[in-house]
Amino acid sequence: MNKKVEILLFEDNPGDANLIEELLEDFADFPFELKNVETLNEGLNLLKERPFDVILSDLELPDSDGIDTFLDIHVRNSRTPIIILTGMNDEKIGIDAVKKGAQDYLVKGQVDGRLLKRSIRYSIERKKAEEKVQNLANIVESSNDGIMTESLDGIITSWNKGAEQIYGYSAEEILGKHISILAPPFLVGETKKLVERIKHGEKIRHYETSRLRKNGMVINVSITLSPVFDDSEKLTAISIIARDITERKKAEEELQKSEERYRIVTEQTGQLVYDYDLRTGMGNWAGNIEKVTGYSPREFKELSPEAWIGHIHPEDREHVLKKRREIRKKGGNYGAEFRFKKKDGTYFHAEDSGVYLVDETGLPYRALGVMKDITEKKLAVEKLKISEERIQSYLQNFRGIGTQLDGNFVPTFLHGAVEELTGYTKEDFLSGKIRWHEIIEPEDRSGLQEKVQKMKNTPDMTIRHEYRIRKKDGEVRWIHGIAQNISRLSDKELYQGLMYDITDRKVAEESLNKMEKIRKKEIHHRIKNNLQVISSLLDLQAEHFNDEKVKEAFRESQNRVISMALIHEELYESGEIGSLNFVVYLQKLLKYIFRCYNIGDSEAHLLLKIEEKTFLDMDTAVPLGIIVNELVSNSLKHAFPDREKGMVKIKLCREGNGEYKSNRVENTKEDNKSASFILTISDNGVGMPENVNLENFNTLGIQLVTLLVDQLDGELELKRDCGTEFVIKIAVEEKQ
Repeated sequence: MNKKVEILLFEDNPGDANLIEELLEDFADFPFELKNVETLNEGLNLLKERPFDVILSDLELPDSDGIDTFLDIHVRNSRTPIIILTGMNDEKIGIDAVKKGAQDYLVKGQVDGRLLKRSIRYSIERKKAEEKVQNLANIVESSNDGIMTESLDGIITSWNKGAEQIYGYSAEEILGKHISILAPPFLVGETKKLVERIKHGEKIRHYETSRLRKNGMVINVSITLSPVFDDSEKLTAISIIARDITERKKAEEELQKSEERYRIVTEQTGQLVYDYDLRTGMGNWAGNIEKVTGYSPREFKELSPEAWIGHIHPEDREHVLKKRREIRKKGGNYGAEFRFKKKDGTYFHAEDSGVYLVDETGLPYRALGVMKDITEKKLAVEKLKISEERIQSYLQNFRGIGTQLDGNFVPTFLHGAVEELTGYTKEDFLSGKIRWHEIIEPEDRSGLQEKVQKMKNTPDMTIRHEYRIRKKDGEVRWIHGIAQNISRLSDKELYQGLMYDITDRKVAEESLNKMEKIRKKEIHHRIKNNLQVISSLLDLQAEHFNDEKVKEAFRESQNRVISMALIHEELYESGEIGSLNFVVYLQKLLKYIFRCYNIGDSEAHLLLKIEEKTFLDMDTAVPLGIIVNELVSNSLKHAFPDREKGMVKIKLCREGNGEYKSNRVENTKEDNKSASFILTISDNGVGMPENVNLENFNTLGIQLVTLLVDQLDGELELKRDCGTEFVIKIAVEEKQ
């Protein structure tokens, strides 16, 4: 000990105190400072002011005597080693003090310097060792991990609180039992094999397996096995540390399922989704890689960054790399179009869009994005460009009408093929016999008049408008009109304009629109077919399982797929592209659900009340359809266990009193309007237990409903007044 040892001596006899000090000065081989007090109270007050490394105490003091002297000192200074000084007749009390926590006792008259020195040194070191052992014991006992010890023949010899929490057994219940009590039937003998591996000198760290709780539940654990040796380095026992990883394994399984769904969805979209770590150079790709690039997923993922860059068309490469370098310096969004070489050597047009994420230092560390094949789009644009060039060439060669108008929009000048375009002569218009607005179709007049009025109030303003006119012989033609306020060029109100026939272009545009509707309709048809294939695959797969819960999970997943397939079927059959007649769709969906769940003699009746002509877009119809599927299926499965008949009510209506307000931005499009709806799904069944609420539901169906309501920025309420009633309020953009 190089540090000065601070010693407090309780001794009221000056001769004994001097003797102790002399013995220390003669024999102590460590620096020390001795402080002597004559009463218990004086010493206790001094201990409050400063710490000491060791206490020497006589038991007979003016204000205390016997074992109580030690107890008063020890209870207030349990971390300081105490050595008792006793007389010849008090040796029994000294032994009693050691039993109660003193480090040692010395008999006055028999103490020499060497014995005193050794007692002080050993007391200090022993106290430190005891504290270390106690600290380790506290750590073991307070650990959330299960820490236990088993003998070489498999008997459990130690058991902490963490083990009690994980396995459900108290120490009194488990100590002395064989370790096999924790092994599930399908892993009998595994623990013995692990022990044999330890005996052969192996190290077992973070071994994941299954164990059996007291209540019979099988849990996932990660265990570490370590050998325990005695002083002669002989293996005497096995220490086991166990950690419950059940929740982690469930999360991993859910993540795996989520990734599988993500993979299927990305493959269906025809896009490639990537996640690239700029620090490690490692990237992950998902989507229909082989269809887009010709490479297998493994081949494509193994392409080095240099090889990937080499697949960009030489004419596009420098532009793409330059743009990426600029964005990569500071992070943010990027986008580029380029030609990318497939495995067979041909190129496809790719659109790459993503974002560079930056760390706390502002340096990009990760790139997330989507790459998709836009070859068809590029070809369509080229075809459209050619078509527009042809139309433009045609218009340039076809004479239009040029005119100048006064403040009353009466023409003062006309030039061009007036009679050919309108059937009327120039004189008819110049004389006022016929006014231009009179030959405009009535339903097109208001839009043009609004623009004209705005132009009249704004000098130099130019307006463009497309409208229909009816020629003298009754034929309707499309006109593209251009007009400009040129009053500043004259001392009076004056306008000039140009009108030319765009009927052929309008016919072409209408044809393109029809083709687009047909294409989208076919897409809905194909998506519906694909979803039905997935539903059939789920049905086939479910037949391979004996577990009813697994079958039920597959059946529920199948119903969710069917609910989405019905939407695409309705869009395909109705001919509508952007919106869905939700009433017709809901009737089909409910008919399917009731056919699935009304089995045997039991029968549930449906009361359906929905506002007619409710048209919703896909973003609203899909999640709302899944919500209806989940809640109605839940009622049919659980609401009427002991009754032959029951009633399920579904009501969808607009909210008339204005209580529900959406957080969504007000829609300004003319063909859409914002509307608040209340969807109520109820049954008169057995109802839900009072201790169950929306926050602690652990079923996938209700969790899915809650998630979808949040996605729609809606509100979900559960009522139990009579049976079960779910009230969902949402605000949507209702299609006209």
